[in-house]
Amino acid sequence: MHSSLPRSARPPAGPAAAVRGFTLVELVIVILLVAVLSFTALPRLMERDDALAQGFAEQVAATLRWAQKTAVAQRRLVYVNIDAAAGRVRACFDAAITCAQPLAAPDLGTLDISAPARVALTSAVSQFSIDALGRPSLAANLELRATTAAGLAFAVIVEQDSGYVRRP
Repeated sequence: MHSSLPRSARPPAGPAAAVRGFTLVELVIVILLVAVLSFTALPRLMERDDALAQGFAEQVAATLRWAQKTAVAQRRLVYVNIDAAAGRVRACFDAAITCAQPLAAPDLGTLDISAPARVALTSAVSQFSIDALGRPSLAANLELRATTAAGLAFAVIVEQDSGYVRRP
């Protein structure tokens, strides 16, 4: 029956011909590769929230520094509104919480930043002003915190006397 086909084109005969699949060695190698990839990739995915919180803390610090520089350059009060519940920080020329006169950012947008998902903002103060000398209207140093869902916090501190904005 198979004699008309060349030998290389004939299907194999015998009991091994019906068995197809992976060998045990191939399966073990694939399992080991998946295990190694999961141990290296999973921690990197978990660090994503940390990077988002740290980046948001840097944005808060930059916003506060720009608000201070604007107050000094234009010799006028600049107000900083902090909505911790919404994770939002805004700089304005007016004292209204709604920020009717937002401060322009260097990129021609407004200084209005929001925390990314899974990052919480905490602050003891909801609003303060910065005078023409760059001094904040704070009774004590202000600490703002960007905190991940895992509890890792990144702080931004505004010095009461000088208005110096720093990241510890």
